[in-house]
Amino acid sequence: MNDILKPELIWIEGRCYRVNDPITNVTAFQEQDLYETELPYNEIDDEEDDDDDDLAEITQVDNSRYYTSFHVSKHYLGSIIGKKGATVSRIGRDTRTDIKIPRHGENKDISIYGPSVSNVKAAKRRINIIVISSRMKQRCTHFISIPLNLPNIIKQFENFKEHVLRDCASRGLQESLFIRGEKLHLTVGVMCLMDNEERLTASKLLTEAREKCIMPLLNEYQPLQIRLKGLSYMNDDPKEINVLYGCVEEVNAPSGLIQRIVDSIVSHFYKAGFMDKESGRDHVKLHVTLLNSKYRGRDKGMDEEAISKQNNKQETFDGSQILSKFSDYDFGTTELNNIHLSQRKSTGPDGYYQSTCVISCRI
Repeated sequence: MNDILKPELIWIEGRCYRVNDPITNVTAFQEQDLYETELPYNEIDDEEDDDDDDLAEITQVDNSRYYTSFHVSKHYLGSIIGKKGATVSRIGRDTRTDIKIPRHGENKDISIYGPSVSNVKAAKRRINIIVISSRMKQRCTHFISIPLNLPNIIKQFENFKEHVLRDCASRGLQESLFIRGEKLHLTVGVMCLMDNEERLTASKLLTEAREKCIMPLLNEYQPLQIRLKGLSYMNDDPKEINVLYGCVEEVNAPSGLIQRIVDSIVSHFYKAGFMDKESGRDHVKLHVTLLNSKYRGRDKGMDEEAISKQNNKQETFDGSQILSKFSDYDFGTTELNNIHLSQRKSTGPDGYYQSTCVISCRI
Protein backbone atom coordinates (compact mmCIF):
# COMPACT_ATOMS: atom_id res chain seq x y z
CA MET A 1 0.00 0.00 0.00
CA ASN A 2 1.41 3.40 -0.97
CA ASP A 3 2.21 5.94 1.72
CA ILE A 4 -0.53 8.55 1.39
CA LEU A 5 1.72 11.26 2.78
CA LYS A 6 4.62 10.36 0.49
CA PRO A 7 3.24 8.93 -2.77
CA GLU A 8 5.41 7.81 -5.67
CA LEU A 9 5.95 10.66 -8.14
CA ILE A 10 6.74 10.95 -11.84
CA TRP A 11 8.01 14.06 -13.62
CA ILE A 12 6.69 15.00 -17.06
CA GLU A 13 8.10 18.09 -18.81
CA GLY A 14 9.18 19.69 -15.55
CA ARG A 15 5.88 19.01 -13.76
CA CYS A 16 5.43 16.52 -10.96
CA TYR A 17 2.55 14.01 -11.02
CA ARG A 18 1.50 11.50 -8.39
CA VAL A 19 1.76 7.98 -9.85
CA ASN A 20 -1.48 6.79 -8.27
CA ASP A 21 -3.33 9.92 -9.39
CA PRO A 22 -6.76 8.75 -10.63
CA ILE A 23 -6.52 11.29 -13.46
CA THR A 24 -3.55 9.55 -15.06
CA ASN A 25 -3.72 6.10 -13.47
CA VAL A 26 -0.18 5.29 -14.51
CA THR A 27 2.53 3.23 -12.92
CA ALA A 28 5.85 4.61 -14.09
CA PHE A 29 7.52 1.27 -14.67
CA GLN A 30 4.66 -1.06 -15.58
CA GLU A 31 3.45 -1.51 -19.13
CA GLN A 32 -0.29 -1.45 -19.52
CA ASP A 33 -3.04 0.30 -21.44
CA LEU A 34 -2.56 3.65 -19.76
CA TYR A 35 -5.84 5.13 -20.90
CA GLU A 36 -8.35 2.33 -20.38
CA THR A 37 -10.56 4.56 -18.24
CA GLU A 38 -12.68 7.30 -19.77
CA LEU A 39 -11.54 10.73 -18.59
CA PRO A 40 -13.53 13.94 -19.05
CA TYR A 41 -11.27 16.53 -20.64
CA ASN A 42 -11.92 19.22 -18.03
CA GLU A 43 -10.16 17.06 -15.42
CA ILE A 44 -6.85 17.43 -17.22
CA ASP A 45 -7.23 21.04 -18.29
CA ASP A 46 -4.16 22.95 -17.10
CA GLU A 47 -4.31 26.06 -19.24
CA GLU A 48 -3.58 28.21 -16.21
CA ASP A 49 -0.18 26.52 -15.96
CA ASP A 50 0.94 27.51 -19.45
CA ASP A 51 4.54 28.65 -19.57
CA ASP A 52 6.71 30.22 -22.24
CA ASP A 53 8.55 26.97 -23.09
CA ASP A 54 5.31 25.09 -23.75
CA LEU A 55 3.81 27.94 -25.76
CA ALA A 56 6.94 28.24 -27.90
CA GLU A 57 6.42 24.65 -29.08
CA ILE A 58 2.77 25.14 -30.08
CA THR A 59 1.71 27.15 -33.12
CA GLN A 60 -1.72 28.40 -34.11
CA VAL A 61 -2.78 27.00 -37.49
CA ASP A 62 -5.99 29.01 -37.79
CA ASN A 63 -8.67 30.46 -35.54
CA SER A 64 -9.77 27.07 -34.27
CA ARG A 65 -6.68 24.82 -34.43
CA TYR A 66 -3.32 24.57 -32.69
CA TYR A 67 -0.42 22.32 -33.63
CA THR A 68 2.80 20.84 -32.27
CA SER A 69 5.23 18.15 -33.37
CA PHE A 70 7.99 16.35 -31.50
CA HIS A 71 10.37 13.44 -31.88
CA VAL A 72 9.75 10.04 -30.34
CA SER A 73 12.09 7.12 -30.96
CA LYS A 74 10.56 4.49 -33.23
CA HIS A 75 11.13 1.93 -30.46
CA TYR A 76 8.29 3.49 -28.45
CA LEU A 77 5.73 4.03 -31.22
CA GLY A 78 4.12 0.64 -30.72
CA SER A 79 3.37 1.42 -27.07
CA ILE A 80 1.86 4.77 -28.05
CA ILE A 81 -0.33 3.23 -30.74
CA GLY A 82 -1.50 0.34 -28.56
CA LYS A 83 -3.33 -2.79 -29.59
CA LYS A 84 -5.16 -2.07 -32.86
CA GLY A 85 -4.60 1.64 -32.28
CA ALA A 86 -6.63 1.68 -29.06
CA THR A 87 -4.20 3.73 -26.97
CA VAL A 88 -3.61 6.59 -29.39
CA SER A 89 -7.32 6.69 -30.21
CA ARG A 90 -8.15 6.97 -26.52
CA ILE A 91 -5.68 9.83 -26.02
CA GLY A 92 -7.10 11.68 -29.01
CA ARG A 93 -10.67 11.18 -27.84
CA ASP A 94 -9.96 12.20 -24.23
CA THR A 95 -8.05 15.35 -25.21
CA ARG A 96 -10.11 16.19 -28.33
CA THR A 97 -7.03 16.13 -30.51
CA ASP A 98 -5.97 14.60 -33.82
CA ILE A 99 -2.71 12.67 -33.34
CA LYS A 100 -0.67 11.57 -36.34
CA ILE A 101 1.90 8.81 -35.72
CA PRO A 102 4.65 8.14 -38.32
CA ARG A 103 4.16 4.98 -40.30
CA HIS A 104 6.75 2.21 -40.22
CA GLY A 105 9.85 3.36 -42.08
CA GLU A 106 8.94 7.05 -42.01
CA ASN A 107 11.44 9.40 -40.41
CA LYS A 108 8.90 11.90 -39.11
CA ASP A 109 7.79 13.45 -35.83
CA ILE A 110 4.53 12.83 -34.02
CA SER A 111 2.05 15.60 -34.86
CA ILE A 112 -0.85 16.80 -32.68
CA TYR A 113 -3.70 19.11 -33.73
CA GLY A 114 -6.22 20.43 -31.26
CA PRO A 115 -8.78 23.22 -30.60
CA SER A 116 -6.66 24.88 -27.89
CA VAL A 117 -3.16 25.04 -26.46
CA SER A 118 -4.29 23.05 -23.42
CA ASN A 119 -5.73 20.23 -25.51
CA VAL A 120 -2.49 19.87 -27.45
CA LYS A 121 -0.35 20.02 -24.31
CA ALA A 122 -2.49 17.42 -22.55
CA ALA A 123 -2.14 14.97 -25.44
CA LYS A 124 1.61 15.50 -25.61
CA ARG A 125 2.02 14.89 -21.89
CA ARG A 126 0.06 11.64 -22.09
CA ILE A 127 2.29 10.44 -24.90
CA ASN A 128 5.35 11.44 -22.89
CA ILE A 129 4.09 9.39 -19.92
CA ILE A 130 4.02 6.31 -22.17
CA VAL A 131 7.50 7.06 -23.53
CA ILE A 132 8.97 7.50 -20.04
CA SER A 133 7.28 4.34 -18.79
CA SER A 134 8.66 2.37 -21.76
CA ARG A 135 12.13 3.93 -21.49
CA MET A 136 12.52 2.92 -17.85
CA LYS A 137 12.05 -0.73 -18.77
CA GLN A 138 14.77 -0.76 -21.42
CA ARG A 139 18.33 -1.93 -20.84
CA CYS A 140 20.56 1.04 -20.16
CA THR A 141 22.76 2.19 -23.03
CA HIS A 142 24.48 5.22 -21.46
CA PHE A 143 25.54 6.53 -18.09
CA ILE A 144 26.84 9.76 -16.62
CA SER A 145 30.32 9.31 -15.21
CA ILE A 146 33.09 11.22 -13.48
CA PRO A 147 36.44 9.80 -14.70
CA LEU A 148 38.89 8.88 -11.96
CA ASN A 149 41.56 7.44 -14.24
CA LEU A 150 44.50 9.74 -13.70
CA PRO A 151 47.92 8.00 -13.83
CA ASN A 152 48.52 8.28 -10.07
CA ILE A 153 45.18 6.61 -9.26
CA ILE A 154 45.66 3.92 -11.90
CA LYS A 155 49.10 3.15 -10.44
CA GLN A 156 47.69 2.78 -6.92
CA PHE A 157 44.82 0.67 -8.27
CA GLU A 158 47.26 -1.68 -9.99
CA ASN A 159 49.22 -1.98 -6.73
CA PHE A 160 45.97 -2.74 -4.91
CA LYS A 161 45.10 -5.38 -7.48
CA GLU A 162 48.54 -7.00 -7.22
CA HIS A 163 48.39 -7.18 -3.42
CA VAL A 164 44.84 -8.53 -3.38
CA LEU A 165 45.62 -11.33 -5.82
CA ARG A 166 48.78 -12.20 -3.91
CA ASP A 167 47.52 -11.95 -0.33
CA CYS A 168 43.82 -12.89 -0.54
CA ALA A 169 43.19 -16.48 -1.58
CA SER A 170 39.42 -16.19 -1.43
CA ARG A 171 36.59 -18.14 -3.04
CA GLY A 172 35.66 -16.89 -6.49
CA LEU A 173 38.37 -14.25 -6.62
CA GLN A 174 40.23 -13.93 -9.91
CA GLU A 175 41.98 -11.26 -11.94
CA SER A 176 39.17 -10.88 -14.47
CA LEU A 177 36.87 -9.41 -11.80
CA PHE A 178 38.89 -6.20 -11.60
CA ILE A 179 37.83 -3.25 -13.71
CA ARG A 180 40.43 -1.95 -16.14
CA GLY A 181 42.34 0.92 -14.58
CA GLU A 182 41.66 3.20 -17.55
CA LYS A 183 37.92 2.88 -16.88
CA LEU A 184 37.88 3.86 -13.21
CA HIS A 185 34.96 6.22 -12.68
CA LEU A 186 32.31 7.46 -10.29
CA THR A 187 28.89 6.44 -11.57
CA VAL A 188 26.28 9.21 -11.43
CA GLY A 189 23.30 7.53 -13.11
CA VAL A 190 22.24 5.35 -16.04
CA MET A 191 19.73 5.81 -18.84
CA CYS A 192 18.50 4.38 -22.13
CA LEU A 193 19.01 6.49 -25.27
CA MET A 194 17.52 4.75 -28.30
CA ASP A 195 18.51 7.04 -31.17
CA ASN A 196 20.53 10.08 -32.12
CA GLU A 197 17.76 12.53 -31.20
CA GLU A 198 17.61 11.15 -27.68
CA ARG A 199 21.40 11.33 -27.41
CA LEU A 200 21.29 14.98 -28.48
CA THR A 201 18.58 15.68 -25.91
CA ALA A 202 20.58 14.00 -23.15
CA SER A 203 23.66 16.00 -24.15
CA LYS A 204 21.61 19.19 -23.93
CA LEU A 205 20.33 18.17 -20.49
CA LEU A 206 23.87 17.59 -19.25
CA THR A 207 24.92 21.00 -20.56
CA GLU A 208 21.92 22.57 -18.80
CA ALA A 209 22.81 20.74 -15.60
CA ARG A 210 26.27 22.29 -15.72
CA GLU A 211 24.86 25.80 -15.68
CA LYS A 212 21.91 25.24 -13.34
CA CYS A 213 23.20 22.64 -10.88
CA ILE A 214 26.91 21.86 -11.05
CA MET A 215 28.77 25.14 -11.39
CA PRO A 216 26.76 27.02 -8.74
CA LEU A 217 27.88 24.34 -6.26
CA LEU A 218 31.49 24.23 -7.50
CA ASN A 219 32.29 27.91 -7.93
CA GLU A 220 33.82 28.35 -4.48
CA TYR A 221 35.87 25.16 -4.59
CA GLN A 222 37.81 25.32 -7.86
CA PRO A 223 39.32 22.97 -8.69
CA LEU A 224 37.45 20.42 -6.57
CA GLN A 225 39.82 17.69 -5.38
CA ILE A 226 38.43 14.18 -4.91
CA ARG A 227 40.12 11.45 -2.91
CA LEU A 228 39.41 7.79 -3.70
CA LYS A 229 39.86 6.04 -0.36
CA GLY A 230 38.32 3.10 1.45
CA LEU A 231 36.30 0.08 0.36
CA SER A 232 32.69 -1.04 0.61
CA TYR A 233 30.33 -3.48 -1.14
CA MET A 234 26.80 -3.58 -2.47
CA ASN A 235 25.10 -6.38 -0.54
CA ASP A 236 24.87 -7.45 3.11
CA ASP A 237 27.25 -10.42 3.16
CA PRO A 238 30.99 -9.76 2.64
CA LYS A 239 31.43 -13.41 1.70
CA GLU A 240 28.88 -13.16 -1.14
CA ILE A 241 29.88 -10.02 -3.05
CA ASN A 242 28.98 -9.05 -6.60
CA VAL A 243 30.37 -5.50 -6.54
CA LEU A 244 33.21 -4.20 -4.40
CA TYR A 245 33.74 -0.46 -4.76
CA GLY A 246 35.89 2.43 -3.64
CA CYS A 247 34.57 5.41 -1.70
CA VAL A 248 35.09 9.08 -2.54
CA GLU A 249 35.54 12.12 -0.32
CA GLU A 250 36.20 15.83 -0.75
CA VAL A 251 39.69 17.14 -0.06
CA ASN A 252 39.24 20.91 -0.30
CA ALA A 253 35.48 21.28 0.17
CA PRO A 254 32.78 20.55 2.78
CA SER A 255 31.80 16.95 3.25
CA GLY A 256 28.76 16.07 1.17
CA LEU A 257 29.47 18.40 -1.76
CA ILE A 258 30.05 15.52 -4.20
CA GLN A 259 26.78 13.95 -3.06
CA ARG A 260 24.91 17.22 -3.67
CA ILE A 261 26.42 17.60 -7.15
CA VAL A 262 25.58 14.05 -8.17
CA ASP A 263 22.07 14.20 -6.71
CA SER A 264 21.38 17.47 -8.55
CA ILE A 265 22.39 15.92 -11.89
CA VAL A 266 20.17 12.89 -11.37
CA SER A 267 17.27 15.13 -10.32
CA HIS A 268 17.69 17.20 -13.48
CA PHE A 269 17.53 14.11 -15.72
CA TYR A 270 14.77 12.54 -13.64
CA LYS A 271 12.50 15.57 -14.07
CA ALA A 272 13.12 15.39 -17.83
CA GLY A 273 12.05 11.72 -17.87
CA PHE A 274 15.42 10.33 -18.88
CA MET A 275 16.63 8.79 -15.64
CA ASP A 276 15.16 6.84 -12.75
CA LYS A 277 16.10 7.35 -9.13
CA GLU A 278 18.13 4.34 -8.05
CA SER A 279 15.89 1.93 -6.10
CA GLY A 280 13.70 4.85 -5.10
CA ARG A 281 16.49 6.44 -3.08
CA ASP A 282 16.60 10.18 -2.52
CA HIS A 283 20.40 10.11 -2.81
CA VAL A 284 22.71 8.41 -5.30
CA LYS A 285 24.93 5.69 -3.85
CA LEU A 286 28.39 7.07 -4.53
CA HIS A 287 30.63 4.26 -5.72
CA VAL A 288 33.67 3.61 -7.88
CA THR A 289 33.49 0.00 -9.02
CA LEU A 290 36.75 -1.89 -8.46
CA LEU A 291 35.63 -5.52 -8.77
CA ASN A 292 32.46 -6.82 -10.36
CA SER A 293 31.47 -10.47 -10.66
CA LYS A 294 29.85 -9.79 -14.05
CA TYR A 295 33.38 -9.33 -15.46
CA ARG A 296 34.16 -12.97 -14.73
CA GLY A 297 35.57 -14.67 -17.83
CA ARG A 298 36.90 -11.49 -19.43
CA ASP A 299 40.40 -12.92 -19.24
CA LYS A 300 39.33 -15.45 -21.87
CA GLY A 301 39.32 -12.73 -24.49
CA MET A 302 35.54 -12.25 -24.50
CA ASP A 303 34.03 -8.84 -25.07
CA GLU A 304 31.68 -7.30 -22.49
CA GLU A 305 28.52 -8.10 -24.44
CA ALA A 306 29.44 -11.80 -24.65
CA ILE A 307 30.37 -11.86 -20.96
CA SER A 308 27.04 -10.26 -20.05
CA LYS A 309 25.09 -12.90 -21.99
CA GLN A 310 27.13 -15.72 -20.47
CA ASN A 311 26.86 -14.49 -16.89
CA ASN A 312 23.09 -14.40 -16.55
CA LYS A 313 23.55 -15.77 -13.05
CA GLN A 314 26.54 -14.05 -11.52
CA GLU A 315 28.90 -16.05 -9.34
CA THR A 316 29.71 -14.06 -6.22
CA PHE A 317 33.13 -13.86 -4.58
CA ASP A 318 34.31 -13.79 -0.97
CA GLY A 319 35.61 -10.30 -0.27
CA SER A 320 35.96 -10.56 3.49
CA GLN A 321 39.77 -10.77 3.39
CA ILE A 322 40.02 -7.81 1.03
CA LEU A 323 37.86 -5.70 3.32
CA SER A 324 39.85 -6.76 6.37
CA LYS A 325 43.27 -6.01 4.89
CA PHE A 326 42.54 -3.02 2.65
CA SER A 327 39.52 -1.29 4.18
CA ASP A 328 41.28 2.12 4.30
CA TYR A 329 43.33 1.79 1.12
CA ASP A 330 44.14 5.20 -0.36
CA PHE A 331 44.10 5.26 -4.16
CA GLY A 332 45.06 8.95 -4.33
CA THR A 333 43.46 12.22 -5.33
CA THR A 334 42.28 13.78 -8.57
CA GLU A 335 40.54 16.96 -9.69
CA LEU A 336 36.99 17.16 -10.96
CA ASN A 337 37.66 18.50 -14.44
CA ASN A 338 34.98 16.86 -16.61
CA ILE A 339 31.74 14.93 -16.43
CA HIS A 340 30.93 12.53 -19.27
CA LEU A 341 27.82 11.11 -20.88
CA SER A 342 29.38 7.71 -21.56
CA GLN A 343 28.38 4.77 -23.72
CA ARG A 344 28.10 1.48 -21.88
CA LYS A 345 30.22 -1.45 -23.07
CA SER A 346 32.48 0.74 -25.17
CA THR A 347 36.13 1.73 -25.22
CA GLY A 348 37.58 4.95 -26.60
CA PRO A 349 41.09 5.60 -27.92
CA ASP A 350 42.32 6.48 -24.41
CA GLY A 351 40.96 3.27 -22.88
CA TYR A 352 38.03 5.05 -21.20
CA TYR A 353 34.42 4.73 -22.32
CA GLN A 354 33.37 6.38 -25.57
CA SER A 355 31.77 9.73 -24.78
CA THR A 356 28.59 11.12 -26.30
CA CYS A 357 29.06 14.44 -24.49
CA VAL A 358 31.67 15.92 -22.15
CA ILE A 359 31.16 19.02 -20.02
CA SER A 360 33.89 20.96 -18.22
CA CYS A 361 33.69 21.54 -14.48
CA ARG A 362 36.22 24.35 -14.51
CA ILE A 363 35.48 28.04 -14.68
